[in-house]
Amino acid sequence: MDADLLQRFNPEDFYRHFLADGLRPDGRGLRQQRSAELQRHALGSALGSASLRLGRSSVLCGVRGELEELGRIEVSVELPPLCSALFREKHRALGQMSFLSKTLTEVLNLPSVFDPKQLLCHGDVSWVLHVHIVCLNYDGNAFDLCLLAAIAALEDAELPALVKGTLGPEAGERLAIAPANAEDVVSEARRLVLLARPLPVTFARMPGGQWVLDPCAVEESLGASVSLCFLEGRWLVFHQGGGADANRFLEELMPVARTSTEKLTKLFEN
Repeated sequence: MDADLLQRFNPEDFYRHFLADGLRPDGRGLRQQRSAELQRHALGSALGSASLRLGRSSVLCGVRGELEELGRIEVSVELPPLCSALFREKHRALGQMSFLSKTLTEVLNLPSVFDPKQLLCHGDVSWVLHVHIVCLNYDGNAFDLCLLAAIAALEDAELPALVKGTLGPEAGERLAIAPANAEDVVSEARRLVLLARPLPVTFARMPGGQWVLDPCAVEESLGASVSLCFLEGRWLVFHQGGGADANRFLEELMPVARTSTEKLTKLFEN
């Protein structure tokens, strides 16, 4: 059968020919990441923003602020039909968006990652940071892609100075963004600080039992997957599918995961 037809109608057999030689159809080895490109301050109108490309997958992330009583980070992920034919099915897109939004919100609000006290403005008023991520093109590994973009956008964010005004919660003190050279500032402008970067690493397990790093969309469709983050000296499993035995594969994948996070650290330092 022609290779293109085999890939389209029987991707499992198509992949098996490559995996037997320790390769993948895109030319990568089994434990090789796709090239990544990070751009900070991608949106001038946001408090902080970033765009991230991972292979052919790309997202745009922006942070906006709102004054409320309880300071926190809230993440929302959008997977529009234009980014991939996979999300033309509304039910599938909603499920993935809900999982990513909820999980990333939990991760970024962990005490070891972010101290919400820095969101306190004046009196009982705090910033709520809405981190909105839009997928521009999807070819797998949304977890890593979205979490990395959110980290970069938050590190890019600067909270504006505030004066007394008309914004804020119903029962709280009313504030407003300070104009340039304002003298009656009640909350100084400041940059956000993350206590730690929860750098993610995702693997997919192929039908033959091989684990591949940074799976593309086809690879995700073929087997179980797991997404990990390294925090406080231990690996946390945030997403696992297909019934794979975590204790069994974590020991096998740890060396690869450590190397992957080291490369991601360099991405943020460039």
